[in-house]
Amino acid sequence: MNRVQALTLSAIVAITAGVFAQAPAAGQAAPGGGQTPPPPGGLGVMCNYCHVMEGRGGRNDMASDEKQTKKTARVMLQMTMRVNDTLATGIGKTAANVTKVQCGTCHRGEAIPKYELPPPPAPAAPAGAGAPPPGH
Repeated sequence: MNRVQALTLSAIVAITAGVFAQAPAAGQAAPGGGQTPPPPGGLGVMCNYCHVMEGRGGRNDMASDEKQTKKTARVMLQMTMRVNDTLATGIGKTAANVTKVQCGTCHRGEAIPKYELPPPPAPAAPAGAGAPPPGH
């Protein structure tokens, strides 16, 4: 197994573990009375966003790389692993002691992450505001 395959396999295992860790208890009823589907994960999408899945009796080919979204996801997973490795090495902590960058760090439930500017700083209080009057 080469390094890229090993990294890809590691990423798939990590993502799968993350999805199951966030999943509701099996059999938990949805508000409409049916079963709750598993959560879509950090991108807010379901498996068929990246994988070839045509449903019952159709072609379900999880290994296929024909979808561009899967190719993009693989590159993004490799980038995330590099960032996490660089963080651990660069700040001199063990990988277990570093807060990991994950898909949701940037995507926050969106397939295409949105860049949002931080809010502007609060205006400074006028000089003397909130200070007690002289002599008190």
